[in-house]
Amino acid sequence: MKYIMKHILLFFTVLLLTHTLIAQSVAIGQWKDHLSYKSAISVAEGNGKVYCATTSGIFIYNKSDNSMQRLSKVSGLSDVEPGVLNFNKYNNKLLITYKNANIDLIDNKTIINIGDLKRKAIIGNKSINNVYFINQYAYLSCGFGIVVIDMDKLEVKDTYYIGPGGSVLNVHDITSDATNLYAATDDGIYTASRNNPNLANYSSWSKMGGLPNGIYNTITSFDGKIYTNFSKLLTAGISYQDTIFVLTTSWNYLPSSLIGYGYVITSLRGFDNNTLLLVQDIGVSAYDVNFYNYDNYSNYFSDVARSKQAIRDNAGNAWIADAKYGLVSYKAGVYTYAYPNGPSSSKITAMSMQDEKLWVAPGGVDISWHNIYFVDGLYEYSDGQWSNTRGNYPSVVNLDTVYDIVNTYVDPSNSKRVYASTWGNGIVELYNNVPVKLYNTTNSSLQGLNIPGFNPVWTYGLAIDASQNLWISNSGVSKSMSIKKANGTWQALDFSPILGNNPNMGQILIDKNDQKWVVVTRGGGIMVYKGGTTAAPNTSNSKLLSITVGNGALPSIGVYCLAEDQNGEIWVGTDKGIAVFYSPENVFTGQNFDAQQILLTQDGHVQILLETEFIQSIAVDDANRKWIATANSGVFLMSADGTQQIQHFDESNSPLFSNNVQSIVINHKTGEVYFGTSKGIISYRGTATEAFEDFTDVYAFPNPVKHEYDGPIAIKGLVNNTILKITDISGTLVYETKSEGGQALWNAKNFKGERVSSGVYMVFCTSPDGSKKMVTKILVMN
Repeated sequence: MKYIMKHILLFFTVLLLTHTLIAQSVAIGQWKDHLSYKSAISVAEGNGKVYCATTSGIFIYNKSDNSMQRLSKVSGLSDVEPGVLNFNKYNNKLLITYKNANIDLIDNKTIINIGDLKRKAIIGNKSINNVYFINQYAYLSCGFGIVVIDMDKLEVKDTYYIGPGGSVLNVHDITSDATNLYAATDDGIYTASRNNPNLANYSSWSKMGGLPNGIYNTITSFDGKIYTNFSKLLTAGISYQDTIFVLTTSWNYLPSSLIGYGYVITSLRGFDNNTLLLVQDIGVSAYDVNFYNYDNYSNYFSDVARSKQAIRDNAGNAWIADAKYGLVSYKAGVYTYAYPNGPSSSKITAMSMQDEKLWVAPGGVDISWHNIYFVDGLYEYSDGQWSNTRGNYPSVVNLDTVYDIVNTYVDPSNSKRVYASTWGNGIVELYNNVPVKLYNTTNSSLQGLNIPGFNPVWTYGLAIDASQNLWISNSGVSKSMSIKKANGTWQALDFSPILGNNPNMGQILIDKNDQKWVVVTRGGGIMVYKGGTTAAPNTSNSKLLSITVGNGALPSIGVYCLAEDQNGEIWVGTDKGIAVFYSPENVFTGQNFDAQQILLTQDGHVQILLETEFIQSIAVDDANRKWIATANSGVFLMSADGTQQIQHFDESNSPLFSNNVQSIVINHKTGEVYFGTSKGIISYRGTATEAFEDFTDVYAFPNPVKHEYDGPIAIKGLVNNTILKITDISGTLVYETKSEGGQALWNAKNFKGERVSSGVYMVFCTSPDGSKKMVTKILVMN
């Protein structure tokens, strides 16, 4: 069968290490990945480059100048979450597999996607475990059998079901000698003649005797012999020592004294330079043709190795895919490691941003709000560089023991101060990226669950009011809200008269009226509190909103996020779409305040905005437009009133890594929007930027506009909703537009959509009320 292919030109973006170039933002309408490239799983080499697959993306290391190139959906790959990769030196093509059975081939700078295996309904496991080449043919070891791809014709040549009676069989690895193919499977080693014209017939394959029954997870040809590993870790009912068998005229096992005792063997691979590499979970060993262990690569960087795969190039250098250090090399007796800058992992629960500094909480809870016990500190992105705050701060806290950081909040009045809530350890306060306090039951009003022998402090929501008081939601306890006051003292509030005993509390939003809106998780609706830091919560100052008309009229009590827009309206994301409180100031006045859903007219039919979507995050940009994150359909950008869809990004029409988008934040100075997906962070340069009170350093970029440039021209430094009239030098109006926040765009075209002639164009800027004016110029060169 032939696979449908799509050809995409790959634009390799070199990861330059100079601060100036790294700090530059992406162009308007362009994407940038923020994946972690540390956890490497597969490595290959060819054409002077080393190719490294990680759990999140792929990068290329150029051996001649030590530069790196990122590969992701942003640069043209068809998918995310790579599996294994291999470089075919016969035709100089790189083959990349993905966890979902998708496949990409890279030929020079062209990416060819082979996606039918991903789409095809197959009984059994479709995972691709390994890739082996014979000339132009790629033999894929799959969870159901073997797939052969002709890399020159760019088509699938054949599929082999080699199990008994043609049944599916999990094939872990493939190798060959001059006469036979060998497949390491869940049911021993299977073999067939390379010259058999009918390898698709299961009867052409036979199970080899002389071996114990069980799982063989790797196999290789080396010095005229076949080496394989009997994986006792994977074989049911057997554990401890993996065993290597070697085939000469018959199968024989190698004594454990030759390979070390008690470690898990993940890979055996023979190379033309008389080297056999044995990869274990604690390091890599190099053997010669006599199986003499002449080199070991382990305990590098004074740490335990986490090796996943390894190769050795013709110069004798070892290259190791390591789960912690990315690409590890051993050259001339020196270890080095390399990976593109990024967050420590691609896990993300929540994000916050202030003064162009992005903070990421990587911990989390499962669907039942139980701990996942992820320990990795906090991630920060600033000036184009990612850093990871973790480690032991003896006088404060050992962040290496703080688990499940679920939320983060940057102090709006001082971006050097950051708070992080945890699902078990209380609140961490940082200043200048350094933890300075850990707040828990010993030094704050926060409460723990008081389980015998276990006293976790569940915190999530964080918000600072106009008086600089920090509000914290504290779940599973009677006093479910704590306040760290501006003077450093603490106060806890008991909302049990409103919420019942030990409620579960989520996000906190403090609106322009100083009302506290709190998500009550696990289907509890929203609580609104208008009292201060010492008032006793009661029915006069606290209200639990629900689906009942007159008491909120929410579309669902499954509320997941809140946002206040520029008009003071409260937008609510639920598991049944969006609702808006247009009069939040009326919640306690006795007047109508119920939420309303937005009605849209599409194809003559009236429907409710995103009625069937699970809404996980809402962010408001500087044009008051709403960026809406969903659990299943990606991201929607809606107009300020929500009645018009401006953009919809999902996996199929954009580089978005996943349709499950959990968090959105905006860099208001640049317009860059960050999407925290279930598979990592990606950003998109939007059109709306922070507006100014007055025209400030108004300029256009690019300027001059050269003939080869056909992107948008940004006019910056504007007040909100600036009216722009663009004329030629004689005063003839050629275009008119309005700014989105502090920025407006022009495509160098007139009202008819035709590119304007070469010349100088005047941009007349006027504030909405006409009180402020500014003029700038743009030179267009065709």
